Amino acid sequence: MTKKSLNSQSGFVTTEFIFAIIIAFGFFMIIFAMTFTLTVVEATQYAVFSAARAHAAANLDQEAQIKTAQDRFDSLVNSDEMKPLFQNGWFKVSTGRELDIRGDSANNFQAEYGPSDRGSLQGVRADFQAMLLELKLPLIGNVVSEEGDGFKTKIVALLIREPSQKECYQFMETRAQELWNLGEGRFQRFRGSSDAVIPWEDNGC
Repeated sequence: MTKKSLNSQSGFVTTEFIFAIIIAFGFFMIIFAMTFTLTVVEATQYAVFSAARAHAAANLDQEAQIKTAQDRFDSLVNSDEMKPLFQNGWFKVSTGRELDIRGDSANNFQAEYGPSDRGSLQGVRADFQAMLLELKLPLIGNVVSEEGDGFKTKIVALLIREPSQKECYQFMETRAQELWNLGEGRFQRFRGSSDAVIPWEDNGC
């Protein structure tokens, strides 16, 4: 080995360059995973909000409102635009039948997100999991520990549900009975053999 070869600095920065490339690639993976996950979360939020709107609209009864919300959510998540997002193994979201739908004073999200001065917190909630964020980075290792259950969250859309046609009829029947009972029922003699039914353009509420 000559003295000239011993003094040569060729390839001196190769190790540093390889290390910098690995670090840069790791940061690229993190940024890509974060930005893509946030994009899918926004798309899923729209699907949940659309289901909440379908649930909030008046219908025949509350069961019909729930089914409309479930069908609306499934139609969006299984559409040609969104379906590939949940079939590549990167993300997982509830199905329509798995949605947490609450729409009355006895069953709402008040305990989880209350108290609220805007009425009971009614709406739709879906479970969302981002497997894409469970990265295994070079020189760092796994982002999620083996004991952890991954990156999970709940996506919620809160809208106050309109009363259904069935609930309106029940309310009106109870209200009419209470009116006839005013004054210890002294107006009952004017009631007649049957009650008059007057249809309106809206759902009766």
